[in-house]
Amino acid sequence: MDYLLKLQQLARPYQTDFDVQVRLAEIKRCVQEIGQGQLLSRPLPILQLEQNCWLDFLAVGLQQSIPAEQIEQDFQTLNYLFGNFRKYLQYHFGQWTLISQQALTIWTKYWPQKSYLEVMAGNGVLARGLVAHGQTVIATDSFAWQAENKTGRELHYPVQDADALTAIAKYGRQVDAVLLSWSPDHDPIDVLIAQQIRQLPNHPDLIVIGEKFGVTNSQLFWQTQAVAFSPQVRLINRYLPQHDLVKEQVFLIR
Repeated sequence: MDYLLKLQQLARPYQTDFDVQVRLAEIKRCVQEIGQGQLLSRPLPILQLEQNCWLDFLAVGLQQSIPAEQIEQDFQTLNYLFGNFRKYLQYHFGQWTLISQQALTIWTKYWPQKSYLEVMAGNGVLARGLVAHGQTVIATDSFAWQAENKTGRELHYPVQDADALTAIAKYGRQVDAVLLSWSPDHDPIDVLIAQQIRQLPNHPDLIVIGEKFGVTNSQLFWQTQAVAFSPQVRLINRYLPQHDLVKEQVFLIR
C-alpha cells in the first residue's frame, strides 16, 4: 500500500488528536512542495510521536471504542511511518537533502553572489534553490542512481552528465566552492573529491551536506577531513530539519 494512503487510513480514527494531525499536515505540505520541485519552505518538525503524546492518543482511541491493544499497535505503527518519512521522499522523489528555503535565505545572505559546482546533484532541486537566491550553479551528476531508483527522474534544473571527479577537473577552476550533498556512506569517492579540490589553483571551498559519521559520506572522509568553523554554517544549520534520527548538517571543508 502507498505510504501516504496507509498513513492517512491509520490516522483517520485519531483525527481529533492534535499531535497526529499536526504531523500529517506537515507531511502533506512537504510532499506538495517537493512534488513541485521546490525545497521545503521551512524545516519539518520532529515527526515521531513522543511518549508524552500517548495518553491523549489513548483517550481519543477509547472514545472511538477501539480496543486498547489496537490503540497501542496503531501508535507504534504510526510512529514507525512517521520515522520513515525521509525514506519515502528519497524513493518517491529522489530527494535526499531536506535543507529548507529558510536555510538558503541565511546561506545566501552571508555568502552572497557565490559560484558553485554541485557534484552528485541528483534532480537539481538544491541547485535550483540556490539560483533562485541569486547564486550561480553548475550542476553535474553521473545519474548512476537512476539505475537503482527509477523515481525522481524529473530534472528541476539543467544537470550535466558527469561524474564528480570529471566535473571538478572541468569546472573546478571556475567556482568559489564545490557542493557535495548526501555522498554515499560506503564510497570513499568523497576523499578523492577533497584531494582533487585542494590541488586546484583557486582553492575553492568544499561544502558538504550530510550527517557526520552517519548515513552520508565515508568513514575515511570524516576521519581525515577537518571541518572548518564558520558562523555562517552555524546559522544555516539552525534551519535544517531535525525531524528524525538523521542529523543533517552543512559542513565547510577547507
